[in-house]
Amino acid sequence: MIATASPNMLAVARRYVAAGLSVIPVKADGSKAPLYSGWREYTDRLPTDDELVEWFKDRNNVGIGVVPGPASGNLVVLDFENKGGASAFAEWLNGLAPELKAYLPICPVVRTPSGGRHIWVRLPASVCGGKLSRYAKGDTKVEIRGAGHQVLAPGCPPECHKSNEPYVFETEGWMAS
Repeated sequence: MIATASPNMLAVARRYVAAGLSVIPVKADGSKAPLYSGWREYTDRLPTDDELVEWFKDRNNVGIGVVPGPASGNLVVLDFENKGGASAFAEWLNGLAPELKAYLPICPVVRTPSGGRHIWVRLPASVCGGKLSRYAKGDTKVEIRGAGHQVLAPGCPPECHKSNEPYVFETEGWMAS
């Protein structure tokens, strides 16, 4: 995937949509916020190519968010944080049964700028998001990003995250098809 903003952002957005994922433009200011209000309609429908062109062609001030939910084939994103060197993803992976680990290579896995991981999973039905666990000081450790949420994705310029680092696919799983 492309890791910088350019006219190639349109190509990145089209690739996500071709894979059956709904996308939206996000602000490239470290806030992770959608560029437009009303973006939640893309939980239930894919953007048109005209919308993609309007959002991403010849713009260098936007990133790309993937919208879980029905429009994205009931995508959910398991969001594992990395706080103070403690990797929630590594902890989860160490406790995962071998028969479940066998499914991981078919899932896209994204390394986040903070060192966490996003695992993209398609389920038989749409689910809402929620927090699954917290660190002792109360910060979120693991959460599900489901219908009504969005996540920043590879292809965002580094400026989309406060660390000024990119989102990167570790494995593309079903996205590679």
